[in-house]
Amino acid sequence: MQPKTHYRKLINPDYLGEYEFAPGEDKIVTIRAVDINEITGTGGKKDDKPVMHFVEQVKPLILNTTNFKMLTKLFKSPYIEDWCGKQITLYGDPSVKFGGELVGGVRIRKDLPVSTQEACADCGQIIQASGKFTAKQIIASTRNTYNKPLCWDCAKAAKDAQTEAADGQ
Repeated sequence: MQPKTHYRKLINPDYLGEYEFAPGEDKIVTIRAVDINEITGTGGKKDDKPVMHFVEQVKPLILNTTNFKMLTKLFKSPYIEDWCGKQITLYGDPSVKFGGELVGGVRIRKDLPVSTQEACADCGQIIQASGKFTAKQIIASTRNTYNKPLCWDCAKAAKDAQTEAADGQ
């Protein structure tokens, strides 16, 4: 039997939708960025919407108020910069309503993934242990020093840039 295509994939194929999840399927993703994108909706209407982009090869997600509230709760911060590099679990929820109509949607689980990893805020790679330092130690140190999680290589580059700036004064 040939796989079938849900009609909603044709309406906005560049963004993640509920129809892209098998029943009970979760997707663990790492937040790379949140920004505003111009979205073309049904009938060709264009609108600026907040969109979350991921490190993994997963389509971006158009954010709504419910998902913004869940992100704020999960990360104990309303600031999108505090969410970058963090992992969340997405799932398709067929019970989501819009305007009183059942439309389905993508939701964020209320618990963080058990194997939470962080991506480097500069290069997007998952932060790994290096030498005698664990990934957790590197993340904590770079958050303290640079106010963002950095991998070993990006932290070294940031330190070198600071040194060059100080030498140039």
